[in-house]
Amino acid sequence: MKKNGLRGLVQALVMFVMITSSSIIFAATDANHPGFRVEGRFLYDNQGEKTILYGINKMVVWMDKDGQPSFSEIAKTGANCVRIVWTTKDGTAEELDTAIRNCRAEHMIPMVELHDATGDFSKLTSLIDWWVDPDTVNVIKKHEEYLLINIGNEVGDANVSDTTFTNGYIEAVTRMRAAGIHVPLIIDASTWGQDINKLQACGPDILAADPDSNLMFSAHLWWPYMYGHSDQKVIDELTESANMGLPLVIGEFANQWEQTTQGQIPYKTIMEYCAKLEIGYLIWSWGPGNNPQTFLDMTTDGTFDTMQDWAKEMVFENQYALANLAEKPASMLTSLPAGMPNEPLPSGNLAQGKTVTYSTKESSAFEGNCITDGDLSTRWASDANSQTDWVCIDLGETKEINEVLIKWENAYATQYQIQVSNDANTWTDVYRTYNGKGGSEDISISASGRYIRIYCTQKYGYTWGYSIYEVGIYGPESKEAASVSPTVAVFDKNVTNQEDLVFTLDSKANILVSVKNGSAILNRGSDYVISGETLTITKEYLANLEKGTIQLTLVYDSGVNPVMNIAIGDTSPISSLSPSRVEFNKKNGADKDITITLNNSNNTLFGIFNGTQSLVEGIDYSVNGKAVIISKSYLATLTLGTTNLKFNFEKGTDLSLMVVVTDSSESSVLVATTAAFEKAAQADINATMILNGNTLASILNGEVALVEGTDYTVNNSTAIISKDYLKTLSIGQTTLTFVFSAGANATLTVTVTNTVPDSAITPTLGEFDIAVPKDMMIELMLNGNTFEKITNGSYTLVKGVDYTINETTITLSKNYLATLKMGTSLLTFVFSGGSNQKLSIKIQDTSTVPPTTHLQVTFNNCNLSEKTNSLMPRFKVTNTGADAIDLSDVRLRYYFTTDGNQENFFWCDWSQVGNSNVKGTFVKMDNPTEAADCYLEISFLEAAGSIMPNTTIDLQCRFAKSDWTNYNQANDYSFNNNGFDYKTWDKITLYYNDSLISGIEP
Repeated sequence: MKKNGLRGLVQALVMFVMITSSSIIFAATDANHPGFRVEGRFLYDNQGEKTILYGINKMVVWMDKDGQPSFSEIAKTGANCVRIVWTTKDGTAEELDTAIRNCRAEHMIPMVELHDATGDFSKLTSLIDWWVDPDTVNVIKKHEEYLLINIGNEVGDANVSDTTFTNGYIEAVTRMRAAGIHVPLIIDASTWGQDINKLQACGPDILAADPDSNLMFSAHLWWPYMYGHSDQKVIDELTESANMGLPLVIGEFANQWEQTTQGQIPYKTIMEYCAKLEIGYLIWSWGPGNNPQTFLDMTTDGTFDTMQDWAKEMVFENQYALANLAEKPASMLTSLPAGMPNEPLPSGNLAQGKTVTYSTKESSAFEGNCITDGDLSTRWASDANSQTDWVCIDLGETKEINEVLIKWENAYATQYQIQVSNDANTWTDVYRTYNGKGGSEDISISASGRYIRIYCTQKYGYTWGYSIYEVGIYGPESKEAASVSPTVAVFDKNVTNQEDLVFTLDSKANILVSVKNGSAILNRGSDYVISGETLTITKEYLANLEKGTIQLTLVYDSGVNPVMNIAIGDTSPISSLSPSRVEFNKKNGADKDITITLNNSNNTLFGIFNGTQSLVEGIDYSVNGKAVIISKSYLATLTLGTTNLKFNFEKGTDLSLMVVVTDSSESSVLVATTAAFEKAAQADINATMILNGNTLASILNGEVALVEGTDYTVNNSTAIISKDYLKTLSIGQTTLTFVFSAGANATLTVTVTNTVPDSAITPTLGEFDIAVPKDMMIELMLNGNTFEKITNGSYTLVKGVDYTINETTITLSKNYLATLKMGTSLLTFVFSGGSNQKLSIKIQDTSTVPPTTHLQVTFNNCNLSEKTNSLMPRFKVTNTGADAIDLSDVRLRYYFTTDGNQENFFWCDWSQVGNSNVKGTFVKMDNPTEAADCYLEISFLEAAGSIMPNTTIDLQCRFAKSDWTNYNQANDYSFNNNGFDYKTWDKITLYYNDSLISGIEP
């Protein structure tokens, strides 16, 4: 048998599922099940609600360790779970704590997996060592009400036996339970996650050994057709797993394994049968981060708006897509309670609220006053480039001091002095250390002064400055100050959980004057109540505050005012839309109102917006209890495609409804989809349309609309495109888009030709020597055309000045030719018909070129990929003459298209003259062409010396963009893809003393 002795266990599991499928018979939580739990083959939340996981994988640890903004972007898909990729070496328990909390804050179930042991079963033990570490366990316990743990990603290759797999995971589960981890544990299949048979064979034994009976199993269905997998295999294996009661989730899959037909995965079948069998699935992966398989990134930059087409299909468009299946249990539809805020320093702090000066600061976010604001989440930080820095507190008057408390950030001082002064000019050291430890330092001193300065002279980290969260200064006066207990508290705005906050005062001989929140004074009797030494902050006051942390100051008639930090949270059920994505068909008869259900009717809907436009209640939409009905008359005004409507509520965040507008109306068609226009024999084009009840709305050339009545006219079912418009089109093919009142657009491809014979010029190549200037004669062969003009880039030569014409002979003036720059200039001869003709003129000055300059260059491309992030031109420069040539007078140019605006960087990897003596400069061309808008100019420093007679030097070079994005070499002027041999290539230009020696400029 394929499975190992499972018949009895399978029967028991099936019976259990039959019993439990109709009702929940277990307590929602108990000591060993604080959050989610597995019963039968299903997962339930801590309220006993069945939860099928439909979510997305995210490589958090390598891309954005706090998970933001990815989690908020993934939440837009409607996913109820995120599989968080983590490793033991790249992320700490503290960083994981933040990532888990941020995932839950977006109302999605966090499933954490460790990626360190992929394909290697021998590393399973090391994963468990990390899971049971006390720091990790503490994080798990903080989130155990909603956390899932995927023990390890794809642990084990194809050689793991059933016995090894079973025993290894029984030991792993036992160790984790003994460490106090009581959340559901998820076990991946071996063979890099793909062996579902291993889970079917070993899963029940591992589950039976779990003291919590709280396991799920995960198969990664990287099952392309090319490896013999099929749709039927998917159906059989998923059905078998369900029938045997295996608690299964498909932890990874996508639409393809590689970008070929046979590399396709039967993803549609996976989604369909997961839905039919109530098996969860998680798509791989949000992206970016897949390398080199970037086609597996669902998005290009991690944002919802850049989702790839295949991802849209799996998330929204398929009948069994994620958004159509995912439901969030009620336990996830509340906000997290606020965390306990940082405690302020002990009462009696003479520095509380005092003015601070400092030597430097890193930025405006790290001001000096942060060390006396009573908030341990703010800090002063010095400029990292300084070595010696100080921060000074003005106590306002001279005080006796016996204690200084410093709360350092990680950038602390290992050597520093505490100094006092009465005038801020003359300083006295009262404490010095050469062994500062950072963290919290409590220092006893005996001093007096108005100004207290912490003078830092040695950094802990040389790349940082100095940074302090808070400074406390205490003296005899501090003992006389009032205090309050506790100094921190949490308030929940949820109406079912709201409670007054009660504090105990120790006023000593002081009298409480007021309570302040920042500069606002609370109202006694309504905002707070005093009864003896008991202070009550009323829930009515707190409920009106925004979420976040506030600091209340108790103002006394004398002494130092104590402070309290209160975190305001709100665990009220959030509002959500069901569904969050809808479709509207504009076809007559298929167009219907859309009804959306609000899951929290206690939160008032203020309005619905399309961008900045507000929908009109009673016309565009109506509200009936929890139902919002959007009228078909409004929906019909939306353009085809996707529109996001924003639902604005009295409280909480806005919600988005994705409306996909389609039109299945019978489309209009063009009788002919191609047409021809000859510029030498111009005529209108008649496009016959079969309208099928529609009307022609417009004709577009790209995004530009043709003007009806000028560019075209409509006569019943014929669109007549004017020859006056058509003659403005370029030679070649132009596609015109016909837009109709309903149904799909139609396209007409117009082929524009000009069969008038071309004129010709003789010669097409010329030379002009500035040392011996001469007019240049050009003969025209008109072939029935007339000569119109000559241009040089954007400049039109002036007849009678720059050139003269005598019948069919044009004389280019030597005075004009002398104005051209050294190198190659390209003149364009324009005629009344036919193609323009080009004259290439090599401009040189033989008076500056020694006759001994015999330089040759050969070239190859070391990288022949059409698209690549680095270009690798290589050159050999040879001196074939009898004299040495100074290399500082020699330059080479390689012409290319920049394909973007990023900065380019050059490297010489090797040369006989020394890499550092070869310089690369990038120059934007004044007259760019389709094949070149920039060139790399390679030159030599004087230290490169000379190239001796009959000697060759090699230049192995490369260059890349600052962000390493791709170039497209295929359209580059100097690119040569004819192999790796060095060849003479006239699209590389060589110069000596600014004179073109060889090659043709573009």
